[in-house]
Amino acid sequence: MNWLTTSTRTLRSIAIIAALCTALATAGCATGGTEIVTATSPDASATSSAAVSDAYTVPDKVPDPRTLTGLTEAKAIPGVAPIDTDAAPQLPATVTGDDGVNVEVESIDRIVTLDIYGTTSQTLIGLGLEDNIAGRTVSDIDERIRDVPVVSGQGHSVDVEQVLAQNPTLVLADTTLGPASTIELLRNSGVDVVVLSPDRGADLIAEQITMIAQATGVPDAGKKLVERTEAELANVQDYVSKLQAASGQQPLRMAVLYVRGSGGVFFVFGKGSAATQLINDLGGDAVAETHGLPETAPANAESLISIDPETVIVMRDGLESGGGSEGLLARPGMAQTTAGANERIISVPDSQLISFGPNYPQALKAIADAVYLG
Repeated sequence: MNWLTTSTRTLRSIAIIAALCTALATAGCATGGTEIVTATSPDASATSSAAVSDAYTVPDKVPDPRTLTGLTEAKAIPGVAPIDTDAAPQLPATVTGDDGVNVEVESIDRIVTLDIYGTTSQTLIGLGLEDNIAGRTVSDIDERIRDVPVVSGQGHSVDVEQVLAQNPTLVLADTTLGPASTIELLRNSGVDVVVLSPDRGADLIAEQITMIAQATGVPDAGKKLVERTEAELANVQDYVSKLQAASGQQPLRMAVLYVRGSGGVFFVFGKGSAATQLINDLGGDAVAETHGLPETAPANAESLISIDPETVIVMRDGLESGGGSEGLLARPGMAQTTAGANERIISVPDSQLISFGPNYPQALKAIADAVYLG
């Protein structure tokens, strides 16, 4: 997997799985396709911190989450509301990418986003630059960019020819998509490429937004989007904390599983993964980490039984590709876990589980509601 080594930082868990899917593509590893989920364009004022705070009222009665059984689907969230609908980019803009390369961006008329999470396109939309997006990956599933050409292929690899066919003036790419030659080939073709960090986490959202805002010449919009996102996140984290406390229980043992198809693509995310941060934000016990499993570990019978999660969280497309709940519960070891015995599965739209962008606060609330309220 040396084609993912252009960044000096360790790739996060989903990127590792993307590499595995690329290697297994000929064996039928599902890639999620280009299905678009419905997303609205809410007015930015509707998502002010005051409105968000008012909306997050913990119910009078919160059930013991350990009594909940069966599959719960986390609600799909609306698209990010633009913080500024009349942005005036200050160009040229000079930025230093995550690879240490200084880039002078002269035009953002046609931006291609290359990351497996969909974070970059959501951030651009949040900055008011939706109309500047000229190319996207299969992970960029916001309804508002449905008609934007897809430039990633099977296994989440980048098709350089398709990227160049969009006549990009700027490419925003992290290193979660291969091959590694992509960035060099694009730069050799005269395209400005700003390399973003592949790392994801709630504590990195502000940094990601700021970097993209600087690269596109809208630092003021970036500051506003950071402030709004952080206010929303604080409100949601307070809501989740109260929700967990109202359940009257010790932290729920949780694990995030990655499944694609009915074959060998089945993993659990452990120490250092973005999944661990998500579980911590949900007020849960990230049992894969506490039991010493590495960032990405095979979800075999031994590992599943050893960590014994009470609730498992999966990506919706992945769950469906493996035969739904029935297919997941039939995998070795699942029936011997508490989650398996109670068939307690939380299904989350793929882009909501892995993005950690300006839409993360709303995604976190949707998952928390599914976990604690059923």
